[in-house]
Amino acid sequence: MEIILLVFFGVLLFGVFIAYTLNFFLSLLDDIWIAFFERPLYVHLYLSPKKISEEEQFILRQKFTFYNKLSEKQKKYFHHRLAVFNQTYQFIPRGDFQMNKEAQVLIAATYVMLTFGMRKYLVNIFDKIIIYPEEYLSTHTEQYHKGEFNPRMKAVAFSWKHFYEGYEIDNDNLNLGIHEFSHVIHHHSLRNTDASSLSFKKHFETIMKEVNHPPNRQRLIDSNYFRIYAYTNQFEFISVIIEHYFETPYQFKNEFPELYANVSKMLNHKH
Repeated sequence: MEIILLVFFGVLLFGVFIAYTLNFFLSLLDDIWIAFFERPLYVHLYLSPKKISEEEQFILRQKFTFYNKLSEKQKKYFHHRLAVFNQTYQFIPRGDFQMNKEAQVLIAATYVMLTFGMRKYLVNIFDKIIIYPEEYLSTHTEQYHKGEFNPRMKAVAFSWKHFYEGYEIDNDNLNLGIHEFSHVIHHHSLRNTDASSLSFKKHFETIMKEVNHPPNRQRLIDSNYFRIYAYTNQFEFISVIIEHYFETPYQFKNEFPELYANVSKMLNHKH
């Protein structure tokens, strides 16, 4: 019996050692890959991909342009991430807002879209999404908001009216969901060292270095392409340019090709 136990624990320890070694070398290879190719070694790898309902797929087909441009294989990845997102984060309706499937799918799909080029897409800096029917009085700032990310409360909040407007008009460079979830991704990447965060951070720093060069900054301002709110601080700038990247990509690429290319690399996404 003692020999069997010794063999069992020996095999167990050997397995742990192998797993640790593989993880170490994969992490090292990831760092090298990012240095040379400016993106993670791999993004999508699911042993048992989850599925979503026909109703959820119908909502995506009807309301979400990004989804309709994906290949069938990519749509399965999207389904998996949407299902996992909905299982991971709590949706909390406030005021007289009635939580419904369309709201849940569109909110989750927005986050999945933003992180679709990132291997680590679930983050622990928020655990709940609070949805109000319209603008609401924030307990954090004591001002009225359409949306916000509150790291202290680990919450993202939206006015559903204004969130939905972002998809009713999809080329005005105003998308509340993209804006607030971009704050989440930015906040996470600055504090973590996973492959996707390192890649995001690297290209973010490149972007800010170029943008803070006075002639470049003045050209951006003079173009009137990005709304003036973008220049409030680096956090708002990144969120605003990501809105533009998804809403008017061809105009963005035409007016500021280098900046566009860096945003594409930062998100590991191509239109």
